[in-house]
Amino acid sequence: MSGENKRETAAFVCPHVFNNERPVLLVLREDGDWQLLCGQTDHYADGKVVGLEHLIERDPSIAELQDLPVDWEAERAAPGQPWIRTKCTPQQ
Repeated sequence: MSGENKRETAAFVCPHVFNNERPVLLVLREDGDWQLLCGQTDHYADGKVVGLEHLIERDPSIAELQDLPVDWEAERAAPGQPWIRTKCTPQQ
C-alpha cells in the first residue's frame, strides 16, 4: 500500500472512525471494498471515504490486515488486541 506513484486505496469508514471518536475494531473486504468500522451500530450520519494509508498512520496495527482477502473480515475486542480473521457471511 505504499509507493509514491501508487494511487491511495479508498476505504469506507463510519462517522465515529472518520471523526476519530472510536477506534477501528472491524475491517471488512466485502466485494473487495475496504470498510473500517467502529463495530457499533449507533451511527448518526452516513459514512465517508478516506485513504486507507491515513488510517494506518493513525493506527499502525491496521497494516497487519493489508493481506486480508476479498470477502473476509477481521475483528478485535479493543485496540492492542489481536485481530481475528473470518470469512464474511453472505447477507440474505
